[in-house]
Amino acid sequence: MLTLYEFNAMDDNGQAEAVFKEGIYVDDREDSGLKIQLYRLNSFYVEVFYDAIANRITRYRSFSALAQLAPYVKLT
Repeated sequence: MLTLYEFNAMDDNGQAEAVFKEGIYVDDREDSGLKIQLYRLNSFYVEVFYDAIANRITRYRSFSALAQLAPYVKLT
């Protein structure tokens, strides 16, 4: 089972492979012109930052603190 620390030690290609093969899509949001998709991998989460204008993923951000899920909570 992949850990947060192992994920962070991977290069961008390894992180992409882990997210898109093993990750479970949770939600998405937009911020500062980027589309940000949230995936769950085992016991942690990964945000994938996508720049539609450049048509490329700009970075991956992983975390395990549930407080960092706040931007995805939709209040009615």
